[in-house]
Amino acid sequence: MLKKGTILLIGSTLAFLGKLSSVEADQMNQTAIEESSLYVTFTPPKGWRSVNPKDLPKSVKFMVVGQGSQTFPPSINLGTESFSGTLKDYLNMIKEINSSHGAAWKDLGKIDTAAGQASLSQVDAETEWGHIRMMHVILIKAGTAYILTAAALKEEFAKYYKEFFASMKSLNFADNHNDVIANEEKKTELSQLQNKLEGSFVSLAKQKQINLSDRKERENLFDNPEFQNEVWMPFKEKFMNSFVTFGEEWQSKYLEKAKSNLLNRSF
Repeated sequence: MLKKGTILLIGSTLAFLGKLSSVEADQMNQTAIEESSLYVTFTPPKGWRSVNPKDLPKSVKFMVVGQGSQTFPPSINLGTESFSGTLKDYLNMIKEINSSHGAAWKDLGKIDTAAGQASLSQVDAETEWGHIRMMHVILIKAGTAYILTAAALKEEFAKYYKEFFASMKSLNFADNHNDVIANEEKKTELSQLQNKLEGSFVSLAKQKQINLSDRKERENLFDNPEFQNEVWMPFKEKFMNSFVTFGEEWQSKYLEKAKSNLLNRSF
């Protein structure tokens, strides 16, 4: 079932704007989440700030905020909802929910995104911040609804439309960790961290005369307190701090992959 307020900014994201703590986007051009085996990405407007995912409602995975001239800043967020019906079914539910909140919902037809053709809709609503306009890009894939929402004060919406539209069209799917990083500096930083981790693993194995062709010995080395305290934990801390804007889901999956590489790849 569609949860009340999930795709609506009213009662979810809007309620959080008063207490959000945003962080620098680290020159990141894309942000992503992991759902099933897919990563969902979009390209935020240049110079916008990425909100710490811990400050967001559970259904909203990522959010970026721009500089507004008033108390309500322009924003774009990416959310998900488990849904087994069709896109038409989902849009009908959205219409009903918005109507029940007294919000004016309009189906704007289709939009061509990097992930394929998606639904484009618009919502106008009165809130404590004033008259807000929102646009939703919605895709249904493998039992999940992916919702990219752009929001601003109605009177300012036209000012940000070009940036909103570019981000909405950039919505895409990726099937591996590295494809979600568009910024070359961040790609290089991650590669260097990974190479240092693997190099330290091999060096410690040689120092302790451990046979890396033996799976059990690899596991023992990974669990060794010396490796954990001097290599793995510093790597993990640096990684988590450097890639905080990518979210806990992506970070967790990458750390699983990094461990799997140590235990399974040939050195």
